[in-house]
Formats: sequence, C-alpha cells, structure tokens
Amino acid sequence: MIGSVLNKISKTTYSPKSFNNKFGVPLSLFNIKQRDDYGVLEVGMDKKGEIDYLTKIIKPDLGIITNISYAHSKNFPNIKGISDAKAEMISNINRNGVIILNGDDDFFNYHKKIGLNKNLRVLSFGVKNKTLSTKLIKIKKVKNKFELLIRVENKNYIFYSINNNKSNIYNILATLTSINLFEDLSKMDKNIFLNLKSPEGRGDISKIKIKDKYIYLVDESYNSNPLSLKTAIENFDKIFTKKSKKYIVLGDMLELGKHSMKQHKLISKSLNKSNIHKVYVHGKFIKETFKGLNKNKKAKILNRKSEIIDLINKDLNNKDYLMIKGSNATGFHKITNILKQG
Repeated sequence: MIGSVLNKISKTTYSPKSFNNKFGVPLSLFNIKQRDDYGVLEVGMDKKGEIDYLTKIIKPDLGIITNISYAHSKNFPNIKGISDAKAEMISNINRNGVIILNGDDDFFNYHKKIGLNKNLRVLSFGVKNKTLSTKLIKIKKVKNKFELLIRVENKNYIFYSINNNKSNIYNILATLTSINLFEDLSKMDKNIFLNLKSPEGRGDISKIKIKDKYIYLVDESYNSNPLSLKTAIENFDKIFTKKSKKYIVLGDMLELGKHSMKQHKLISKSLNKSNIHKVYVHGKFIKETFKGLNKNKKAKILNRKSEIIDLINKDLNNKDYLMIKGSNATGFHKITNILKQG
C-alpha cells in the first residue's frame, strides 16, 4: 500500500509480491532506480537474526513494525522471541531515522523503549490507544464506500476506503504515518486508497459461476496464521448479506511448531462468535479447531482438497459466500485458481 500510494505522487520502486527474504530483498534493492525518490522494501523472517541481516543490507531511513503475532513461530520459544526478532530492524535504522509502531499492539511500549534508546523518532498508529501520532477518529458508510476521519500529528484528514476491514484500516493508518514525513497529506486525493486491489489470495472477492449458480469466493489462500485468520473471520463477518449464507473452508496454519495445537484450538472461539453458517476443514491440525466448534457450526472434515468443488455443488446455494483460507503449503491456492478460471 505504501509503495502504491507513493508511486501515484512521486517516483517510487517497491518490493514485488513477497520479495522479503535473503534473495528477494537484494533483488528489490537492485530494482530501485537512480531517479527514484523512494524505495519501499518488505522484510520477512522465520528465525532469529534474519531481519538483522536484511536491514543491515538495506540501511533504512524508516522502519515499520505492523504487528507481533504467532506467524512463523516454529523457531521461537514464545511470542516474546518473535517480538525480539522483529525489533532487530530498529538497531539498523539510520541515525536520526524513524521507527513507526502499531500503538494497539501488545509490544508497542517494549519496541518504543528500544527505539528511543537508539535515539530514533518513534511514531505510532492505531484505533484503540488515545495518544498516537496517527489515529482513526471516526468511520462512516457513505454509499458504496467508507469515509475515514483520521488525525495525523494533530491535523484531521478525510480519506475514503472501499471497505472497513480491520487489516485495511491499519494499513491505511501506517501508510499515512509514513507519507506524512515526506509529503503534504492535504494535497493527496481523498480517493487515493479506493482503487487499491487486494492482492491475489489475501481477501480478494470473485463472483464465480459453478454450473447453474453464482457464488462469491473470498480467497484467503495465500497464507494463514493465528492473527491473519482471526482478522479474516472478522472481515468475513462484516460482509452484509440478506438471504445469502456464509461458508468457510479452513486448512492448517503451518510453521507454528509447538504452538500448533493451542493456536488451532483458540480459533474455535472466533468462529463460534461469528455469523458464519458452516465450517469445513481439511488438514491435520485444523481438526482441533473443528472439535471446538458449536454443533450448529460444524459441517464436515474433508479428506481431500478436491471435495471443496463437491461441497460447492451440493451445499451452497445461488449467491452464497465461501471463504477459503490455509497456509500456502496446503495447496488451497490451486483450488481457488481453478474456481476463478471457471
């Protein structure tokens, strides 16, 4: 989002797809052009030391930590270890640089202290915390879009969003916090966030035809971890339907290591509170989620991924919604691609 928005108002190159590892980051750096005003780079990790290594190469002027969750937690004893691994970025930000943090995250104060000790300027964004650099003040539905009243460094701005999804709102807040350091937000188009499409497999919605009926496919097959799955369920909940029903097919959240059983069990709570009609699962660990579901939510444990096609034919009615979500290695994206191609 930051790269896309900056590119509309200035010369910017940003990481293609998820070029965020020891191969992707150098490739992204090589792609930055001499005449560019900005380079926006994604940095990922699944073990200690990776972010330190990559940010030493980048030497960033500004860093953002979006959140701390159990993603890629197999190589960490606890979530504090994940927090420390992401904090490695802070040590490698250039002198007089900036670290931007999610003010609603549990590790905000911990990372803020590290940033201040490194003599960095610490900025924050969020919804819940009152004392933030950037804060969502109000949101309201206006026809087919959402009007966001956002306060950035004590100045109010209005921007429009295509949805009110939690992840999208937080991304907008983080983007504005960053851009405000270099550009005049008052000169930006209020609709600049409207035509930003969700990347494939990260919540994009397609209307697809299966035999004699249409269904709405919510594709979340790019990846899955406890935070992204919980957020996806919340976002799915917000989709307003009159007579249509919502169904969900879930695969395993992988790379959680010893945290797998517990984290899969916890997801049941979010599903039970949701307005999702029925839940289908396929995989080893996701069966733990299925066990914890209320009886009225339980649909079926699928033995094969191909059964997703069968359940659409048999169980879904015209104009129903189906979300498919699982870690990339589950292969769910192959099914969603087939469905999108008709």
